[in-house]
Amino acid sequence: MRYAFTLTLALLLACSWQTAQAQLSVEDLPDLALTDFSYVSQERRDIFNDEALQRSTEPFQVFDNLYYVGIHWVAAYLLVTDEGLILIDSLHPPYIEDGVEHIRQLGFDPADIDYVLGTHGHFDHMAGHAYYQRNFGARVGLTAADWKRAQTDVGNTFDMEVADVDMVVQDGDTLTLGDQTLKFYITPGHTEGVLSMEFTVRDGEDEYRAVIFGGGGAQGNDFWKNQAVLGNIRRFQLLAAQSPPVRVRLTTHPAAPAGSGGLQQQLLDRGPSDPHPFVDDPSVFIEYLDQAEANVLEALQNR
Repeated sequence: MRYAFTLTLALLLACSWQTAQAQLSVEDLPDLALTDFSYVSQERRDIFNDEALQRSTEPFQVFDNLYYVGIHWVAAYLLVTDEGLILIDSLHPPYIEDGVEHIRQLGFDPADIDYVLGTHGHFDHMAGHAYYQRNFGARVGLTAADWKRAQTDVGNTFDMEVADVDMVVQDGDTLTLGDQTLKFYITPGHTEGVLSMEFTVRDGEDEYRAVIFGGGGAQGNDFWKNQAVLGNIRRFQLLAAQSPPVRVRLTTHPAAPAGSGGLQQQLLDRGPSDPHPFVDDPSVFIEYLDQAEANVLEALQNR
């Protein structure tokens, strides 16, 4: 299994630096071992199966052009442009149609979703991709490695229907829809092809650089995965030093209902002159990356 991951990682890193010269396809990936979901404790399984809890989170507007349409356990975001909608992650059974209903509750038509993007190929983030592809004609984007990850895991772990392979997102790609451009980065670790991204969110006349960074978590005592994660972190440290600064980091798993940790309520209570609770000082993201780097270095030292 380590050889398979190492070969996959080599392919991904080659892709990272040579996107213009060579496009990585799903067929380029070796067969992957099944994901080990043993880390999902019975307590966590009970949480995902608690339908009342999962459905306790209502959809809400985060920024002028970004909405939370996820559930208690896992996030999904609707990014609104002047030419259509982009959905980031799509939930999992039995909550996929809850996400669709959340979109409708906010006044949008799921048929206007042009793209569904997957942060990675685990069931809880992309099990709804096929639903949007087949019912609404949305294009589905995922990295090559995580298309393969989803195809490997389907039917063997949790309940997941896999979308037909459509857009294979390469490292360094961009996607423009109307007034929005997203930038993509492959950040392997949690899976072989985690997709991190950045885009612009708006609050009145203010614009902020927002990121979803999925490549920073230490990976136990796995040397190769931790080396990949260390590379991800150091790359994002360089990106964070660019202008404009990263002021918004969006998570894919809420620390509290709706990913808010009380931020949703702060949005509801926010006065006309109050700062936006999701907008941080630039130092916050930099400090997060520094701590993530320290965690990975410790894991490497203790292996």
